Order: sequence, then structure tokens, then C-alpha cells
Amino acid sequence: MLHLLSNIVCAFIPNKACRDKVRVMIRQPRRVREYVRFACTFGPNKKQCNVKTRVGYGCSNFIVILEDKYVFKFPLRGDGRDVSVREKRITDQIRKISPIKIPRMELWQCKNVVVRKYEFARGALLTEIEPKIIEKHRNHIAKQIAQFLYVIGKSNPAEIRDLKPHANDRAGFLYGWNHGDIWQNFILNPKTFDITFFIDWEAAYFGSFEPMLRAASHHWDKFGYRGIIVDVMAEYTKLYFQSGVKHK
Repeated sequence: MLHLLSNIVCAFIPNKACRDKVRVMIRQPRRVREYVRFACTFGPNKKQCNVKTRVGYGCSNFIVILEDKYVFKFPLRGDGRDVSVREKRITDQIRKISPIKIPRMELWQCKNVVVRKYEFARGALLTEIEPKIIEKHRNHIAKQIAQFLYVIGKSNPAEIRDLKPHANDRAGFLYGWNHGDIWQNFILNPKTFDITFFIDWEAAYFGSFEPMLRAASHHWDKFGYRGIIVDVMAEYTKLYFQSGVKHK
């Protein structure tokens, strides 16, 4: 019955993010309330918390932002254990070498699910800034993304080699460790256009960059941030072939 009701209500909501949030609120009200209560236990005043809520891609996670200090990601499917442990293992190692900051992450238990708790990344998402403004800073942003891809891609942390398809796989051109979903998962300082954080690492993997770059190019073009992929590729290629390393 709740599924039918949510489908009827959501049919009148054009905004996808709002639609997903309403759908989750209608279908899983008790779980949502429980998750918000859990997040508030980390606040200075448990009865009057400043919270913002969102729903992750595909309604797979419920996200609570507490006091602009912490971000909690609660699973809406399963117990969240495997994806959470994997993400923490990867970020704990990549954080050590990344030229762009990665939010610190902790794992907590809320009844029978694993909760991801992150430090809040202050700044603006790409889509919160007009494309015409981004265009003026496109090269600066692209250089930072390229440097990030290059440094992460050539890394080979021993602690996560078992997460590769094959432990002895070697990094190469557009091949290696990568974030998996770069198109908008970075936080910008809206005054300097420096990238201050790279967030949301659950899609990270070791392998070809092609799927990630293809998706990024599609979304950048779709939302009006044209040309970023060209600048990223030019800068990455320069970094890679000027490094003096042997290539595959």
C-alpha cells in the first residue's frame, strides 16, 4: 500500500531528488526517523539538532547532515557492511597520497546496519555553480582533477591489493586506482575554485578509467559544463608521459 501511495504522490513531483526523498519518507518512515535520531546523538543538543536530509543515488542510502559538521550515510537496502568496509579500506590508504583531501570516515553500528560517518566537506558542488562561471575557471579545475587522477592512478597500496581484480595488476595509462564517479563528487571553494575535497568513494575500483571518464563527459556536457573532459585528458596525458616512468 505504501509503495502504491508513494508512486501516486511522486508522479506529481518533477524534481528527481525531491521525488526520491518523498518516496523514501513514505515507504520507510520508521527507519528514517530512527536514522535521524541516531545521527542526532552526535550533536551538542540531541533534542534540537540542525539536520538536513538527502537520498542517495537510486534510493540506496539515506543521508543525514548534522550541524554542518558530520555526514551520515545509512543503508536503505541490506546492512551496508560490505560496501562500507570496502570504502573505508580504500579511503584510509588513498587519503595518504591524494593531492586533494578525502573526508575522514568512521564506521558505526545502528542496530543491525553499518553506518558511515564522515567529516563534513564545506564548499560547493559543481552543479551549485553556474556553467558560465565554471567556464572561466575550467582549466584550473581540470588541472586539479587530472593531477588527482594521475597520482591516485599510479598508486599501489599494499593494504588494498586484494581488492584489485588481480593482485599483481600494474597501473598504466588511464588504468589503475580511480574514484569511479568524478563528475560531481568534488567540493569547490567558490571563491578560488580550488577543489578542497573528493567525496563518495563507494564506486572506487582498480581498472580502466574509461567508464568513469565517459560518464563524467556525458554529465558535464548534459549540465552545461562543456570542455572539462578535454582539459582533463590533455593535462593527464602531459603528466603521465612526462613522468619518465615505463608504460605498459
